[in-house]
Amino acid sequence: MKRDSIVTAPDMIRAPESQSTGRLVDSPFAIAAQIVETIGPRPPGSIGEAKTAAFLDARLRQSGLRLSAESYHASHPPDYDGIVYGVLAIAGVIGFYWTPLVAILVFAACCGATVLTLWYDTTFLNRRILSQNVIATRAAEGVMRWRLVVLAPLCSPPAVGHWALALGSGLTGRIGRTVAATLLLALGIAAAAPFSFEVRLWLWYAQAAPAVALLVQGIAALVVQRAPATPGAISYAGALATLICAAAHLRDLQHTEVWMIGVGAASSAAGINDLLRRYPFEPQQTLFVGLDGIGSGELCYLAAEGALHPRLADSLLLRLAARVIDNGQATARPCAYRGITLAGVLRRRGLRTLGIASLDRYGRIPYRNERNDDISRLDAAHLDNSVRLIVGLARSIDTIA
Repeated sequence: MKRDSIVTAPDMIRAPESQSTGRLVDSPFAIAAQIVETIGPRPPGSIGEAKTAAFLDARLRQSGLRLSAESYHASHPPDYDGIVYGVLAIAGVIGFYWTPLVAILVFAACCGATVLTLWYDTTFLNRRILSQNVIATRAAEGVMRWRLVVLAPLCSPPAVGHWALALGSGLTGRIGRTVAATLLLALGIAAAAPFSFEVRLWLWYAQAAPAVALLVQGIAALVVQRAPATPGAISYAGALATLICAAAHLRDLQHTEVWMIGVGAASSAAGINDLLRRYPFEPQQTLFVGLDGIGSGELCYLAAEGALHPRLADSLLLRLAARVIDNGQATARPCAYRGITLAGVLRRRGLRTLGIASLDRYGRIPYRNERNDDISRLDAAHLDNSVRLIVGLARSIDTIA
């Protein structure tokens, strides 16, 4: 007799048996609790991240998937770029009185570097760490028409304050550095123009403000880099638990090949780069679903990601997600997210993606970068709902001719 699908019986989330061992698969809440309480914080490239990779490997093997682990070196942002910009800016301001042309060239170099960082996420001074991707696959039972790739981060983010995070990391920090460096260059050029001595002197004094701002942002970046990792319940144990439980229920897809991937050092693009280098997926046939912070708040499928130039999710995946919701298989809503998830990184490479995350009323991942992102923050029903959404989406894909 055919086993009931998760999408029609939510209570079955806790019931499927492992294909290889026959034992019951734990609930997503229990799996997330194991990651948070047994492994603990998982900084990128750490022993904790490696233990999480081994845990994911073991659980996916129990569900009958074929496993491989691919190691690579990743740069660990925010690196030392920011503090170098600040030191160079201060030195340029001091030396401007004697050698304005050299100082302007230094300001231009800082400005160009910050623009590259803002638009292309480029880093120049890297602290390299060893990380890995865990890749699990299950072939379609019939003729393959689609490939579904579900991704979740293996690490947990740093535990830092809001202001240090805003100044030293992420989109806000990159925008701030670019604005400060651009203003410094403009003041340098203006101070070298044929104005009166008094005007040029005041323009020279004014250079101190953006130079100090660059230095402060560089110090904030070091604070973020050296901060301990959070317990990572919502970010990203909930996502990993969702991935593991969804894999246990997706054994009978006729036309869809399933890939379940844990991405290491998710704060950098190295894991995605290594994945795409080793596995050049066919872009039209492959659909990517990126899981971000999941476990509390409101479950959302992300119609757009990014603040400066938002990228829209794949239209087919958006329609299928809406169909799953309309059919009552799961509860979620579409929304725009100002951050960038793993799906957003892949979307910028021209691939077909959809991000899924839990958001609070401010449009942010709840308790991200907070020390109290522990098991008490997870909602078991919310995790069950996220599994139903992934499984319903996969089964909807499988029905497309």
